[in-house]
Amino acid sequence: MKSSQGIIAVFLFVIMVFGLTFAMNYLGGFNEPKTQVQNKDNSTQKSSDTADEGSNQELTFLQKVYPADGISALENEYKMGGMQDYLFAHEGLLPLKIGLDSKNCTCTSVLVFQLPTEWLKNNSTKDAMGNINLLKIEEALAKADVKATLEKQIIPVALEKNEQPVLNGGAVGWIRLQWKTEKMGPNRLTANMWMGKKGGGNESRLEALVNVQPALFVNPVESAIDVLSPLVSEKKVAFKCYSSTRKSFDFIVKMTRPRPDETIIIGKPVPLTNEELKNDEKQFGGAPLLCGYMVPITASYTVPGGKDLMELGPFSRQIEFIITKNNQKDLESETRVEARITGKVEGEFRILDAEQRGRLSMGVFQRGLGAKKELKIETDLPGIDLELDMPKTTAYLKVKLVSGWPQDVSGRRTWKYSIEIAPNSVSGPFPRDDEFFRDSSFYLKSQGNASRSIRVPVEGRADN
Repeated sequence: MKSSQGIIAVFLFVIMVFGLTFAMNYLGGFNEPKTQVQNKDNSTQKSSDTADEGSNQELTFLQKVYPADGISALENEYKMGGMQDYLFAHEGLLPLKIGLDSKNCTCTSVLVFQLPTEWLKNNSTKDAMGNINLLKIEEALAKADVKATLEKQIIPVALEKNEQPVLNGGAVGWIRLQWKTEKMGPNRLTANMWMGKKGGGNESRLEALVNVQPALFVNPVESAIDVLSPLVSEKKVAFKCYSSTRKSFDFIVKMTRPRPDETIIIGKPVPLTNEELKNDEKQFGGAPLLCGYMVPITASYTVPGGKDLMELGPFSRQIEFIITKNNQKDLESETRVEARITGKVEGEFRILDAEQRGRLSMGVFQRGLGAKKELKIETDLPGIDLELDMPKTTAYLKVKLVSGWPQDVSGRRTWKYSIEIAPNSVSGPFPRDDEFFRDSSFYLKSQGNASRSIRVPVEGRADN
């Protein structure tokens, strides 16, 4: 009898030892773990020597690719950065290590947020079968201020080097992919996560297709108003400016280099309606336009309210759009966008050389040799004299009236001018966007009954 009782006691002891060993090795109930993911309310998620490294456990994600269609993009303003959260659940029973295997851009960082257990208990987070329902959790987090409040309680783990946070069974949270890329246009940003053991085969690829846009863009960037003349004294054009990243913005529009006798007037911006914005989206491949304005521009043959006339010949004006803040007291200089208005003014004076198109081409020449050309200008007006307007004329252009001119034939007066560029005075193409080369023109002014300014643009290229 005693022998059988002893055998039973030994058998029970063996069972107890086995059960205790199983609990310690597989359920992590008696090991003192290492802190990895911590909530600010002192509840901690802890690493354990028993964290599952070899099983086939993996996280369940609500969505791994944003936007879901894999074609459209998250709109992101240049230099502003952005982020995307990937909601996950660990539906396994055993602790699970996770880590960052790789990412495709140094501009990104990865953070792990774990929801407090108490919040999960107090919210409807499971379906009728008792399984974690990520859709319900997403709906709960989407309510006003819920997620922002939770983030104040959670200390996230940044996955940059060898961090290996451990998630206990039933853990729920999100992995945040955040970025600050300055590469304009479409960017596909990715982060590859391993689960269980690095290189063990259980991985998830998180993707965000991001379209980096300027805060402000203008359409068109150049507008031609054709010909102004005494018969066509006024032309109107319009520019539109948009933002696909801001629902509203204040801005100014101004001439980059206004002239004292300016005949181009910028009108008051008009907000675009939602219907107009939706219609204009078609021009930009369907990219959302959140806000926009139409800016009217009027070009006149004469200076409004005055007697001065617009200079004859081809013209080009540059205008700039800049977003402002603090009631237009401050400029967001990085949002500056330039646009251009071009056209031609015809009137009492004509450039005779048809191939010049109202401008003088010096062609391509050797910088060390310089270049020289001649040009004729004609008018039907009697009693008119022309003289060079030196203060307006570009410094590297040496302009002289050819000896023996002007000449009067059949009621028309014609002037011939010699235009010379001295050796080594210019280099490269002109005009170009540089203060010294930008205008590249010589100016004449008429004396007599019809006071007038005549601008003759000069173009060419000086090679070494």
